[in-house]
Amino acid sequence: MTQLILALTVGILFACGAYLVMRRGKIKLILGLGLFSHGVNLLLFGSGEMILGKPAIFNDKANFLGELATRSFADPLPQALILTAIVISFGITAFMIVLLNRRDTLLGSEIMENELAPGYDWLVYTDDDLEEQRQKQAESKGNGSSKISGGEPL
Repeated sequence: MTQLILALTVGILFACGAYLVMRRGKIKLILGLGLFSHGVNLLLFGSGEMILGKPAIFNDKANFLGELATRSFADPLPQALILTAIVISFGITAFMIVLLNRRDTLLGSEIMENELAPGYDWLVYTDDDLEEQRQKQAESKGNGSSKISGGEPL
């Protein structure tokens, strides 16, 4: 029963992470990658056998084979893999933040050229559009109207 809940949790984390990664936006991408990394950590955690109260080390190296045959030990490999995955996911997240910040600095926008499907170029909102709206607002204030032509206050 516990393994089924763990498998469902991993599946939900992967699905939500994939959904967020495919959405447009910096924060959604970073959160999606975070959910992916948590899903991988739980997957690695589930790959190990749960043995409560058993050490992952041998006390006596001389009787190594005797202790291995008579006692059960916790597997330290999933724990080490999870710690490694946490460090790697932190590094990837930091790199992704720097990379997205650099892209936005170079382009001046979150939207790249030809990123949108043909016919949806009107979704792109640039600084030129903002300047045009300010000019229209200044003109309309002379006429007594306080709203932009689009109907939203600036």
